[in-house]
Amino acid sequence: MTRVSFFQKEDLFTGFRAEGHTGYAPAGSDIVCAGVSALLQSTVVALAELLAIPVELKAEKKTGLMICWLPAAVTGEQKEKADLLFRSAHLGLLRMAEEYPQHLEVTIKGGAEDAEAF
Repeated sequence: MTRVSFFQKEDLFTGFRAEGHTGYAPAGSDIVCAGVSALLQSTVVALAELLAIPVELKAEKKTGLMICWLPAAVTGEQKEKADLLFRSAHLGLLRMAEEYPQHLEVTIKGGAEDAEAF
C-alpha cells in the first residue's frame, strides 16, 4: 500500500510524504502507482518551474519514498500559491483512494516544522 500524508500548517498545505508501493499490479503495469507518481511528480515540477520555489525533496525508488516540502524562506504569496498545487494533488489522490482503498491511503498531518518528522 502507498500512504501519502500532506503536511499542513496554519491552514496551508506545505508538503507531502509518500511511501510504499501500491501492489495493485506488477511493476511496469501498475496503474495506481502510475497515477500517484504522475500527480506527485507534476506537483513538484510545477512548484519548481511555474512558481520558482526551490522545494526540498527526498526520494528513494526502492521504498517508494518521496518527501517534498517548502523551504523556510518562501514568501507568504508563494505559500498560498503552493497550497493550491498541493491541494490539487490531494484532491486527485483522494479520488484515487476512493477507487482503490486497499492500495492507497491519503491523510493530512499538521503542526510539524520539519517534514521529515512525518
